[in-house]
Order: sequence, then C-alpha cells, then structure tokens
Amino acid sequence: MTGSKGPIRRLAAALCLCLCLILGAIPAGAEQAAATAQDITKKCQFKVTEGYRGRMTDDDVRTYWEYKKTGAYVAVKLPEGAQAGWVRIEWLFDPTGFDLIEYDAGLNALRQRNQDDTFPNIYTLFDLLPETRYIQLKMTAKNQKVCTVKVYSKGELPRSVQAWNPPVLKADVMLVSTHQDDELIFMGGTIPYYATALKKPTVVVYMANCTRYRRMEALNSLWKMGVRDYPEFINLQDSRVDSLKKAVALWGGKEAVLSVLVERIRRFKPEVIVTHDLNGEYGHNQHKVTARAMSYAIEAAADPTRFPESFEIYGAWQVKKLYLHLYDKNQIMMDWETKLDSLAGYSPLKVAQIGMKEQASQLKYYSVKSHGKYDNAKFGLYMTTVGEDVAKNDFLENIDPDASANYLAEHPEAAELVEKGRRIARGEPAEPEEEADNTPVADGTAEDDDEALADDPEPEPTEVPPEATPAEAPAAEVEAEPAEAAAGEATLAPTAAPEAAQPPEAAAPRAEARESDGGSALAVAAIALGVAGLGAGGWYAWRTLGGRRRRRHRHRRR
Repeated sequence: MTGSKGPIRRLAAALCLCLCLILGAIPAGAEQAAATAQDITKKCQFKVTEGYRGRMTDDDVRTYWEYKKTGAYVAVKLPEGAQAGWVRIEWLFDPTGFDLIEYDAGLNALRQRNQDDTFPNIYTLFDLLPETRYIQLKMTAKNQKVCTVKVYSKGELPRSVQAWNPPVLKADVMLVSTHQDDELIFMGGTIPYYATALKKPTVVVYMANCTRYRRMEALNSLWKMGVRDYPEFINLQDSRVDSLKKAVALWGGKEAVLSVLVERIRRFKPEVIVTHDLNGEYGHNQHKVTARAMSYAIEAAADPTRFPESFEIYGAWQVKKLYLHLYDKNQIMMDWETKLDSLAGYSPLKVAQIGMKEQASQLKYYSVKSHGKYDNAKFGLYMTTVGEDVAKNDFLENIDPDASANYLAEHPEAAELVEKGRRIARGEPAEPEEEADNTPVADGTAEDDDEALADDPEPEPTEVPPEATPAEAPAAEVEAEPAEAAAGEATLAPTAAPEAAQPPEAAAPRAEARESDGGSALAVAAIALGVAGLGAGGWYAWRTLGGRRRRRHRHRRR
C-alpha cells in the first residue's frame, strides 16, 4: 500500500510544478498581448448635441458628422476595463478650432487641449491619460466636419495607424507636385530615395486640391513608402483648363501663385527644389503653371522686398538648386532602379510603384514607369548657386550634407516662426498682444500673366500620354470607385506587395492585440496544462504498469 502512494505523490508534485510555471507566465503573456493598442471604438458610447453620430463610426471617410452651432460637441464614454491610450480624429479638411477635454470616472476634468497643441492635418492624434473615462470633442469654430473618430487602448499603435510627425522645419529637398499622384508618376523614386533611403529632410508640397478622397490616398501612399513627415497641401482649385492663361487665372493670377510658393520656400527653406516640366509633361496647363511659377518664385523668395508678409515671418531664403522634370539643359539621369539595402532590397522605383498602389482611384489612368517620353528619371538643372553638376546623378550634389542640421542648430526659433505663420493663417494675432495684419493681398490677375509665365510657350500638344491624366477627373468620377479604393480602416491598413517583403518603415503591420487582455495567454496556459496533464498521466500509467509487471515477475521467481 505504501509503495503505491509514491507514484501518486510524484504525479501530484509534477502537476503542481507545471501549474505554477504556467500561471507565473500568464502576467508576462498578458502584458505582451497588451503591448499593442487595441481599437476599442465599437465598445465606446457616443453622444452628440446635434447631427447623426453614426457617421463618425461607420469607417467611411465619405460620410461625416456636421453641426450648425459653435459649441456643439461629441462625447465619448470608454468601456469598462479598458485603459485609455489614444484618440484619432479624421476631419474632412484641416480643423480650425476645437477643444479636446478628458474626464475621469467622476467627471472631473483632467486635461484640455486644442488645435494649437497639434499641427494642421486631417488626422489629429492625441494621447490619453490612463485614468480618462470620458472624452469631449467641442467645436469652437464653424464649418468643420468629422469623418471618423477612433479610440485606442493603451499601448503602441498598430503600424497601419498613421501617426504623422509635423512637416519638417528645414528641408534638404522640396518636391512640388501639382496633383496627388504627380509626385510618383513624374518624379519617380525621388521620395523613396531621399526621404526613406537617405533619410534626408524632405517635404512634399501639393498645389491642387483633388478632393478629400485623393488626399487620403496620397497620405496612404506616402505612409506606405516610409514617409513620416506630414506633407503640405496648398489646396488650389483643380481643373483641366485649355490654356496657360486660364490656368494662371484659376489660381488667382501670377502674384497669388508666386505668393503661395514663396511662402513655402521661405518656411521650409529647401536646399533643392524638384518640380514639373516647363511644358507640363504632356501639355497639362496646371503643371506648366507650377513649373514656370517656381522659376520666378526662387528669385522672389530671396528678395526681402518681395511678398513682405511671408518675409516678416520667415525671412528671405536662397534656394541652392532647382531641377525641372525633362528640362533639356544641364540634364541629369537619376538611378531609380538599383536595389538598396536601405529600402529592404527594393529599388526606389519599386517603392514608388508600391506607393502608387495606394492611390487606387488613379490606377486605371496611370502607373509609375521608367524610361519613355515622360521618363521620371530625367531632369535638368534649371538654376544653381553651387556650380554645375559633375556626377549628374544626385539632386544633392554640391550640397552640404549637414546644411539642414546646422541651420536648425543655429536658429532654435525656427519652430516658433512656423507657429507664428499658422496663427496668422488662422486669422489670429501673430503675437498675443498684437493684432493680426488682415490687409488683403492683391490677386494679381493682370492680363499679361500668361506672357509672364509662358516664356515663349510651346503650342498645345496633339497627343496625351498612354494613360489619360487622372488628376483632372471630376470629383464625382474619382469618388465613384469604392470597389478599387475602399474607404476607411481597410484602406489605411498596409497591404503586402506581390513580391512579399515590404519597403522599410512601412513593413508588415504589427499584429493587433486580442480584444481580451491576457486571453491568448490563458488559452495557451489551458492547452499547456492539458498537455502536461496527459504527459503526467501517461508517465504515471507507465510507472504503475511497469511496477505491476516487476511484482508479478518477482512472485513467479519465488
């Protein structure tokens, strides 16, 4: 009898040891599962003072919540048991006035922030205090529309959630694109190479407003390519006009176009600017205006007497080099096709093609191709203050590699200058004690604008590129492509390229944590406990049967 208790005691001890080890591992497993922030929006309770709240939670950026009275608000109650982490607000266009207030369970105000605590963008992201139980988004300005509100628990945001940095304070490269897609179609691997592979301070500037949906696609595209510094949207009217003169007038005249370009040059202070063909690639008149106006703007930006409004804020700036696509003098050929370790083995052209897939509404019209008549690797040096290129394969040839870092070190007030410009743009006082200068700027619609920008313009071409230009399609046509460009969360989530690997910094999204904290760890524990039990049971059976056989054998010998 005593002998039979030994195996039982050993079995019990083994089971206890397994259980202790498994239970000890559960907190670590739960902590690991909670390391990634979870989307808890559907578990939250929403309340609005007016309008239809469901338009903020339907995952469709083409629907939005709107209000009539300033002071309207959205209230969000977080679910029980979830620790607050983040709130992300997707606006139809850049907000101009709001308050975000956090409350604890007793409705005591914990913290209040507003648009001055972030930078102008359509994806406003705020962190939340762990004790926050209620969020109030209060509108302090008119005509703002909220497309989506997302709430996340504490943890690291999934890679698919676009948490943008502000635009760069000082750029090495400024790429100026007329429409959302031209930056890849005609500038090729410029963004992947300089912004992602070389990590040079780069700002992408878009001239035309091609609808909110196209802006979302452009942001998806940049994010997929590894860009994390928010681009600049000027929001001039987009239209396919039949003359250069009409294109200039559509954007307010020559002086108005120069004003917005000079302001961006002085603000971002680029060493090098890259933009369109003087002849508009295939003859697009808005492309022509962008390129030709830039040829004047680089001179005006360096002149303190021109456009004093932006000079007062940012000072003058001398651009070192201007490159124009397809310009036939001082030509250089960029190598977009060599695979780079810094791009996870991709070439800049391939990363640009991956980025272009995010601009799904345009894929039926355009693709990113090398060579041919509109070769996106062919540029010409239009202006230089640092000498001619010798190697002829690098926009930053002859540029001090530490130019931007040195400038920021010598000018710590650069960030405050940008904030001052934003306050003035919102119509607020430049300084708390000053009144804003609201003097209207002349629109400059002189009749000679066409001649001023044209420089012996080429006759309108009789052909169009192989794929018709997309940016000029009416908004209704662009937004009528839900099958190819599903809106909302699905579009924001990166998708793998057919070849497998992802470009750097935009690699495969992190796996999201499960809905129940520690649920995966408990499941693993239960399985492990079952396996341990079966193993211990088998071991016990083997020992018991072996013992019986040995006793029978001894009995026969006696």
